[in-house]
Amino acid sequence: MKLAIFATIGAAFRFCWYHRGQFYSLALPAIVVLSILSTLASSTFLAGTNSTFFFDFFGLQVQSNGKPFGHYSDSPWTVVIELGIFVLMVVVFPLYSVAWHRLFLLPQEDLTILDCYRWQSRHWSFLWANIKIFLFIIPMGLLGFLITAASLIFAPIVGIVIVLFVVMCYARFSMWLPAAALDTKLELADVLEMTKGHGWQLAAILIITGLATGLMDGIATGLIAGASGSISVVGNLTQSLLTNLALFSIMYAGMAVGITALSMAYAKLTELNP
Repeated sequence: MKLAIFATIGAAFRFCWYHRGQFYSLALPAIVVLSILSTLASSTFLAGTNSTFFFDFFGLQVQSNGKPFGHYSDSPWTVVIELGIFVLMVVVFPLYSVAWHRLFLLPQEDLTILDCYRWQSRHWSFLWANIKIFLFIIPMGLLGFLITAASLIFAPIVGIVIVLFVVMCYARFSMWLPAAALDTKLELADVLEMTKGHGWQLAAILIITGLATGLMDGIATGLIAGASGSISVVGNLTQSLLTNLALFSIMYAGMAVGITALSMAYAKLTELNP
């Protein structure tokens, strides 16, 4: 039994497209909150003490005479908002990821927004699975760096080989994630046995999916950056908010594709029929 690399990737994109309604409902709360916080963190009233708020709506112009609330470099509000963004992203990551894993692997489950954003024990397991993966990968990466540095003239070749090996290990360890989303406990030996002989296929799926979503994200981000100038007429805050909404939507859509591809590989390796 082998994993079909391109068939899995194509199926992941199709699944996300067919379930775009569920994507909007599950991701929208996080996207909106993160966009608002990001807009506040980068808005003019936190960007500098010498700037003033300027609003221009179809010729109706309003400009404040006072100073903004704080300066980016020393305002405590900026630190608080940026810390809030970081904490929120850390919390939302397992909530959204687990929900999307279960959307594919347990289609019979009637998943709602409340179910998605209600923290449960499986979310701790999912978060711990991510930590375990990085605890394994970081020493491998450091050891690989030292071996590459000591390889002298063969360093480029050795470096490429080590990077591919680390990516393959990461891909194999990633099977912990859909298992945690399903409340299935797997030891390291279980993960290695499940993915035995499939490491390069899993790595190829993750790499190609990442490149494809990254390319699409890059194109979409470029289009958004080009379009943001044309919407500046509604004001800097509104322009920043709309841009952040679009960028976070793209980011979470890319995550959905990657999570789906991972879930499909897990279902295939465990002979699970979602």
